[in-house]
Amino acid sequence: MYFKIGARIKKAREEKYLTQAELGVKLGVSATAINYYEKGKRKIGIDDLYRMANALGKPLEYFLGRDVGSVGRGDKQPSGSNRENINNTFNDMTGIPVLGTVSAGELLYSEQNISGYLPFPRKMADGKYFALRVKGDSMTGEGIYDGDLVLIRRQSHVDFNGQIVCALVNGEENTLKIFLQDENGNILLKAANPAYPDIVLQHGKDALVIQGVFAGVFKFPKGL
Repeated sequence: MYFKIGARIKKAREEKYLTQAELGVKLGVSATAINYYEKGKRKIGIDDLYRMANALGKPLEYFLGRDVGSVGRGDKQPSGSNRENINNTFNDMTGIPVLGTVSAGELLYSEQNISGYLPFPRKMADGKYFALRVKGDSMTGEGIYDGDLVLIRRQSHVDFNGQIVCALVNGEENTLKIFLQDENGNILLKAANPAYPDIVLQHGKDALVIQGVFAGVFKFPKGL
């Protein structure tokens, strides 16, 4: 699995005419680290892979894609090592929950909100992620569009100012926005579309529950 990801990293880097050192500078890592990623000698977490995707101008799913096609009724069945490789590929995958429509005021992650599961590398999922279907165009400035599936890492804290969070506001509204906080503790939830107003939360007056942070986006044809 990691060798396949590494091969895609190398291909995308070469398409950008970047050396391993130049890509390392963009990501804040050494050329040796890039070399290990490309050769599959070092595992790469989903957050680092998302940064890699941004640096190389590729969607996250480009690196997670599988080379295993479906076998139809008239197709030749795989045999020997080919069948073993296919089985190993599927064994390396797990399903992360995809959340459906969520009513206002609900905690986002609950069993009744799960509408299905998305195939995902087992070693990178570790039970901390879920996917959420985007409704609306408030985050288009970050490349997140209506109908996209966003990957959310479940956690109750924000790692840095400017991080995209999935949050419950005042027990009423679930939202995906950019988190900003000033020195007085006041919070601004900012849309990535000027057509939408900011959500201003005053310290000590408004309630905010962080339900997770943005880790990536999957883009599929409408209807999938």
